[in-house]
Amino acid sequence: MNKIVERISLWQLYIVIVCFQIGSAALVGIGNQAKQDAWIAVLLATFIGIGTILFYVFLLSRAPGKNLFELFDYCFGKYIGKALTFVYVIFFFYTASRVLRDFCELLVSTIFEETPIELVAITMMLVIVYMLQHGLEVLGRTSEVFFPYVVTFIVLIGLGILFSGGIEFDRLLPILPEGFTPIMKAIFPDLLTFPFGEVIAFALIIPYVGKEKHVKKVSAVAVLTSGLLLTYGSVVQITTLGADLKERSSFPLLSASREISLLNFIERVDLVVVFFVMFGIIVKVSVFFYGGLKGLEHIMNRPYRTLTFSMGTIIAFFSIIISGSFVEHLEEGLKITTLYFHLPTQFFIPIAMLPILIWKTRKKQQKKETSS
Repeated sequence: MNKIVERISLWQLYIVIVCFQIGSAALVGIGNQAKQDAWIAVLLATFIGIGTILFYVFLLSRAPGKNLFELFDYCFGKYIGKALTFVYVIFFFYTASRVLRDFCELLVSTIFEETPIELVAITMMLVIVYMLQHGLEVLGRTSEVFFPYVVTFIVLIGLGILFSGGIEFDRLLPILPEGFTPIMKAIFPDLLTFPFGEVIAFALIIPYVGKEKHVKKVSAVAVLTSGLLLTYGSVVQITTLGADLKERSSFPLLSASREISLLNFIERVDLVVVFFVMFGIIVKVSVFFYGGLKGLEHIMNRPYRTLTFSMGTIIAFFSIIISGSFVEHLEEGLKITTLYFHLPTQFFIPIAMLPILIWKTRKKQQKKETSS
């Protein structure tokens, strides 16, 4: 199979990681177990997230040019490697379906109340399929166009609520009333796996980034940026809604934005929230979808672009049948899949691969250090 060489720039990698991390995390709210200290939990989890992506970059740096699936073959052999690749294909496609369902629920419950959820899912997947059909570079360039609007809207929503008088900083108090126990429960395993552990998907993208020596720094800064934006969003949600209402709300950021009322003219900015969440969701689904497609390419020895439409229809279908209601959807996503799906794929398997990879690449690493 003749593989088409794809490349994205460091700047595009930075943007895609930031939008990917914000994605559905900004939509459903995170760190609720820590109550009013949720922002502290998110902030601390950010630094763990930086360590997580640096760990993945380190794995890739031991065998330059190889992506995650190629590392499986290299470390475990052809048959076990292909079996692990298939597990990750299921993981990536399943997660893409869940993230797509998040956005579909947002649209049909807030804006398109009379629109069938199936139509929303199909429309979103058609956009994503079209984008990936033209390659990874198109995702990078599209992200460059919309990124300034996403960041600007996030910041302006907080300022708009502040100037509307909807923010009460007393709702952040008391700080640490029960110590660090609730914060640790919020971080492990929830924030550890969602959204920060999900950057495992970039182990399929980083090998195609130019200027490899700067990837580590750019990746770390991208996770830090997204973590700070999520911390900012958490502070806005808590100070506007209060910890209890934030936890009960399906879409806390959307609920908080409804407090904006400026000059008796600027209000009901729901569409603004939906816009930047929509783009974050598109990026997140695209990255997971791309990861699953690269896995099939590796297993079937067939270019992934020939599979985009067929697999896109399957993801749209599964996003609808994956759960009977949004409450059930959140219950499965935040509890069941975290323990039995996310932790093994995001941490256990890569950690198990680490000593084998170090052992197999020790001679190359010694030669590299000697020549330098």
